Amino acid sequence: MTAPAVTVLGLGAMGSAIATRLRDNGFTTTVWNRTAAKTEPHVEAGSTAAATVAEAVNASDIVLVVLLDHHSVREQLDPVAAQLKKTVVVNLTTTTPNQARETAAWAAEHGIHYVDGAIMAVPSMIGDPSARLLYSGDENGYATAQAVLETLGTTEFTGEDPGLASLKDMALLSAMDLMILGYVQAIAMMRTAGTPAVETAAEVEAWLAAMLPHGKELAAIVDGGTYDTGGQSVDFDRFGIASLITASREQGIRADFLEPHQKLLEELAAAGHGDSDWIRVIERLTIH
Repeated sequence: MTAPAVTVLGLGAMGSAIATRLRDNGFTTTVWNRTAAKTEPHVEAGSTAAATVAEAVNASDIVLVVLLDHHSVREQLDPVAAQLKKTVVVNLTTTTPNQARETAAWAAEHGIHYVDGAIMAVPSMIGDPSARLLYSGDENGYATAQAVLETLGTTEFTGEDPGLASLKDMALLSAMDLMILGYVQAIAMMRTAGTPAVETAAEVEAWLAAMLPHGKELAAIVDGGTYDTGGQSVDFDRFGIASLITASREQGIRADFLEPHQKLLEELAAAGHGDSDWIRVIERLTIH
């Protein structure tokens, strides 16, 4: 069976890695970039460069979009909507869930098979199973492009809601960001005692590795919805967090990462939930 032709729009670090991977796996590739000079190495390696987006999308039935942001995607795709009819468009540009849904609605109006994607990897990981790529949207479009997408890393179709891939990506990245901020806080505190950052980081890694499995226990409490298991209470935790904040300040370190947690716990206590499991703070995160 002949490998499908694929167009890649955008040749930044990620787009270039994707185009290279596809080409190395035998796919006929057409590439386009706003700065044409970036297409030259790909042409030398066997890709075809398109002078315009219209020319690029006409070359393939599968188009991978790897641009800067949501605005860039719509700026380049809107004028070629007619040419994209019946084409599978896989948007690998980082967008929010609602931006993905907006583009999917636009695509549906024009008969385009739209799949939204989220890349949980850096460019050097593309092609390795450690690269995790999430997809959502048009399931038939995903099935059509699946052989192409599986060459990029481990794939997961999250559902027909076009925003799901982005939502999971953003949620997991939020967890990572907050975890890294924990590293930063610990390193800042221990530096005041002369402890090298690498030593503190190693200790944090070991400590978190032991603690992370308990996250499932907290998740079970959230799913139960009662917050009355008799575990660590709001009152206990808010005094504990207050101690962490005080300790930071005693060392001349700001507690900006910890203070929002304390604020949420204080709100719960003021609302009469001091005896509840502290994980009840999740209910305070919903914007009303």
